[in-house]
Parts: sequence; structure tokens; C-alpha cells
Amino acid sequence: MKKMMVLLLLLVSSGSTKPPVERASLPDDQFLVIAHRGASAYAPPHTLTAYELAINMGSDYIELDVHMTRDRKLVAMHDSYLTFQDTEQAIADVTFNELQLYMPGEEFNERNPRYASPIYKQLRVVELEDILLHFGDSVNYYIEIKSPHAYPGIEKELLHLLRENNLLRGDDVIPKVIIQSFNENSLKAIFAMEPSIPLIKLYSFDKEAHLSKKKVQQLKEYASGVGVNVDSVTKKFIKSMHKEGLDVHPFTVNEEKLIRKLMKLGADGVFTDNPDVAVRVKSEQSSLDAD
Repeated sequence: MKKMMVLLLLLVSSGSTKPPVERASLPDDQFLVIAHRGASAYAPPHTLTAYELAINMGSDYIELDVHMTRDRKLVAMHDSYLTFQDTEQAIADVTFNELQLYMPGEEFNERNPRYASPIYKQLRVVELEDILLHFGDSVNYYIEIKSPHAYPGIEKELLHLLRENNLLRGDDVIPKVIIQSFNENSLKAIFAMEPSIPLIKLYSFDKEAHLSKKKVQQLKEYASGVGVNVDSVTKKFIKSMHKEGLDVHPFTVNEEKLIRKLMKLGADGVFTDNPDVAVRVKSEQSSLDAD
């Protein structure tokens, strides 16, 4: 139903007899649990361990932040800059081998003594290609393109890896891959090359979330939804996005009470460091709806 409404709106707004390229759709009436950097509350973020844990907890998607090294390797990390060997360095300025000197497990252990483990000290930054090879099509990927202005050609390289690993088949009930970014131009570049992938435009609002009619119309040219900071989300905003055929995925939501609230407000999913909590809440709500 949502897919048909989106296409109709595009046809009406275009004023053209030439059929527009259809935006990819997201599943109706399904609340998505998106493991933010994996199960990052319990294991070092963006490591295979964190992703495996998130999958075992029942997450619908594992979320990956993607950067590109100087030797054009795509890596799963959050920040554009890292401090290691007593020096702050941009990921764009170091090779993948140099990046192996950074130890995410040590940083996690220091910040999270409750879940710290000596085994985590052995973990290193992982190439996106290795993550895709490790999990294949057994999981769903929610990929954020970080700082694309610093990595010319990152969109083309990302799509190459996804195609190479047969992740763009388009025959899955839930899309195998979703791509998000704060950068509109980066998302439009993806749309021009591969419109079958659902795209999520990220926003961070200081106050209540709101988009002008003009901005929404521009958004609908390529995006399937929006990701917004959780403290800005209102029922009114979610309803207004749904009216335009756009999904809403708030970030980052770790408290059980807040997850329940967002489900009642009509959010279509949440990014969470605690996917086990969100999966349990989702399951309990499904049982209540079935009664």
C-alpha cells in the first residue's frame, strides 16, 4: 500500500508523462530493531564480535558506519579522526595496515568495565568487505556513509562491494541493505546508480523535528525515510512523514520505556546499542497485538 502511494505521489508531483524512477520501499507495519554499531553496549563497536552478538539477540539490521582509508579500503568505524600512537589522525590519511595499530577493544574495556574482556584487546578495525564476506546474505545491513566529502568515490566503491557480494538482489521481504547519510548529495549519487536501495536522510534537530513542505518534496525524490535524533521526535512529525510515504527511524534509543513510547507514537524502528532490549519489547508488543 505504501509503495503504491509513494509512486502515485511522485507521478502527480512530477507533472510529466514520463514515469519517474520509483523510490525503494520499506516494509509496512514492521518495527525494525537496528543494532547501532552492533550490540555496542556489550562489545566493542563495529567489530565482528559486536555484530555477531547483535544477530544472536535477534536484531533486524546491523548498522555500520563506513569510512575510506588512504589506500581506498572501506572500514567500519564511527569517527573520521582517531587518536592512536599519541597522534590524532584522519582515517582518510592513513592506510588500512596503519589503522590496525588502533585497538578498539582497549578503549571499550576502559569505558565499560562491566562488560570488559581480555579477549577484546585482540580486536582490530574491520574492512567492510570482510564483514560482508563473514555474514554474507544471512543478515541485513544498515550502512551509513560518513563524511563522504572526505572520500571521493566512496558511493561507487560501496555499491561495487554490495553487488560483488550479491546483496542487491531486490527479492527479499525486508531489504537486505539500507543506506543512510546526513549528506544529501551522497544519497542522491547512490540513488542515481542504484535506485533499488532504500535511502534514509539523517537529521539532527535542536528542537522538535520539522521539515518544510519544500524540503519534504525534495526528500521524496530519492529517500524512503528519515533518521532523526530521538529527543526531537513527536507524534505529529511521525504522522506527517507517514502521510508522505516516509518512514521514521529515531536514534539512538537504549531505554526500554522510550522504545515502548516510540512504538506507540508510530515510529518504524529504532537504532539501539541494546538490541536485546528492543527485541524483547517488540516481541511483547507483537504478542499483545495478537491477543
